[in-house]
Amino acid sequence: MNLLKNTIIIFFLALGFLSNPIAKTIDYPYLEEVEIPNIQAKNILLFNLNDNKILYEKQAQEKIAIASLTKIMTTIVAIENIKNLEEIVKVPKEAFYNISGYAIAGFKTNDEVTYKDLLYGTLLPSGIDAAQSLAILTYGSIENFVEKMNEMATKLEMNNTHYNNPVGKDHEENYSSLSDIAKLLFYALKNETFYEIYTSRNYLTLNNLELNSTLVMPSLKYNLNIDNIIGSKSGFTKEAGLCLSSLAEFNGVKYLLITAGSLYENGFPNHIVDSLNIYNYFWNNYSYQMILKKDDFIHSIKVLDSEKEYYDIKNKENIEFYLKNGMVEELSYVYNGIDYIDRKIKMNDKLGTIDVYYKDFLLYSYEVYLEENIVYKNYYLVYVIILLVIISLFLIVIKIYNNLFKKYKNI
Repeated sequence: MNLLKNTIIIFFLALGFLSNPIAKTIDYPYLEEVEIPNIQAKNILLFNLNDNKILYEKQAQEKIAIASLTKIMTTIVAIENIKNLEEIVKVPKEAFYNISGYAIAGFKTNDEVTYKDLLYGTLLPSGIDAAQSLAILTYGSIENFVEKMNEMATKLEMNNTHYNNPVGKDHEENYSSLSDIAKLLFYALKNETFYEIYTSRNYLTLNNLELNSTLVMPSLKYNLNIDNIIGSKSGFTKEAGLCLSSLAEFNGVKYLLITAGSLYENGFPNHIVDSLNIYNYFWNNYSYQMILKKDDFIHSIKVLDSEKEYYDIKNKENIEFYLKNGMVEELSYVYNGIDYIDRKIKMNDKLGTIDVYYKDFLLYSYEVYLEENIVYKNYYLVYVIILLVIISLFLIVIKIYNNLFKKYKNI
């Protein structure tokens, strides 16, 4: 059985070679273009959340069907209109209108549950019954709720987004882009309740219904390691393909990844495999690397008229950059500033800059200042002694002249 399972996995992974997206590292101009093998997703957007920068992008601005990623908006709109998450409500019968063929959480008409139960039912198992219940209970009807969803999209400047329903059914008026979904997630994840649900794997409702994240069963079935994925929301329709938004952490680096358009093939979770391949690629090839360590010696400046011959510039703090492994060895460090320090330069005066380059790209620059009082040689006493000697010599010369003058005068 395990042999058959592994054979199936290898077969579908091999299909990934048919599509190898190449994308620029958008907010990291010093990194080269990225080519990740084994990816089927048509649309990809990856953020490094430590820097809040786009790390990888492929057709992220395109208007596309987004399937149940729609429920991200459904959940946050509902949360913001619920005063008491523990309030007990009845699941309305209208919530079960036209739900055939869609994922359900498992609620039944008139089940007594909490709003919190319905929120978990919407995000974790992606239940259409839970999502439509929230829409009806919070705004009176699905139509009213969808109107609020579009108002929120406008508020968040999701300019490539429009909602036609709260569950993600394929419709020409239900679309978004990965860039817009990212805006939505950045907003929603700031909400404590949303974050709690989004990052949960399972949940037990008031009426003892066990809810599981849509990542749980596929990862177990196909032996996929999702330990580093903190939270997620998936989706699938014929038009959208397999979609997945997820938070993950690898070696202290937090990522937000959204993919769409992965192929659906006999239930195989290509969206999860795509995401893991993307995460693993960056985990294996990129990391935060120290480009400057605290107290590192950088440069020496000649000091004039002082017992201290040179002033050493040392780095003040540890500086790390997200780099491709091995890049730090190709960095160059350049000092641009004054050539020497003299009596005109005072403490806290700017000396110049330290510039760190990767090839011709200025990676990092910081200003350096004189951070100590330079003790200069005391030439004033020497000047006084020389002056006194000159005066003494002058007086002696005058005296000698006067004596000679008197002598010749007496003759």
